[in-house]
Amino acid sequence: MQPYLKIWLLLIRNRTLIKMKIIAIFFLMFFCFCSGFSQNDYPEPAKKPTRLFYIQHSNNHNTYVYDANIKGEIIDPSQPINEYRIVYTQNGIKKPLSGIQRKFAYGMILLESQPNLFKFRLASRKRLFFYLNYDVSEGAKIYVTVNKHKMYLDKMFVQLKNGIFGINVKAKYVLFYGEDYISGKTVLEKVVVK
Repeated sequence: MQPYLKIWLLLIRNRTLIKMKIIAIFFLMFFCFCSGFSQNDYPEPAKKPTRLFYIQHSNNHNTYVYDANIKGEIIDPSQPINEYRIVYTQNGIKKPLSGIQRKFAYGMILLESQPNLFKFRLASRKRLFFYLNYDVSEGAKIYVTVNKHKMYLDKMFVQLKNGIFGINVKAKYVLFYGEDYISGKTVLEKVVVK
């Protein structure tokens, strides 16, 4: 093969690689630009007297809601929390958690039970404990300890990071919003997920 033909083929390969890199960078910038705006203007679910907290994430506005299941003057020990999702991508309809969501991500697993005091964890987190208590005068509240800070939880926001082609979605960090357990002051705690 002629030397100038080899050089010409190398130039064509390099141009193709450069074009592919430019296209990849363009798509990466477009994805980052769009995902940066995805956290703005999240809808807030309508408040209810039994509302404990809700979870939202960066992939869409769909919301996972947790309400206390109160029967008469006590929390129903057979199902202390009603878990469901509000699907804002489908005009805000209310749906139960899917089996996968309940088992691997957003389902609350009951660990301990006493009258009007329950200990839970999320299916996706083994070392983060939620305590639900109920008092007739104050209603139902859920508290959690985050970064050694005990707080009543109002909501959580999960910043997700995607793997290749959206597979292996994992949390990058979680924001916990609520009130200090003692002072009642507004609290925001961030946990980086490793």
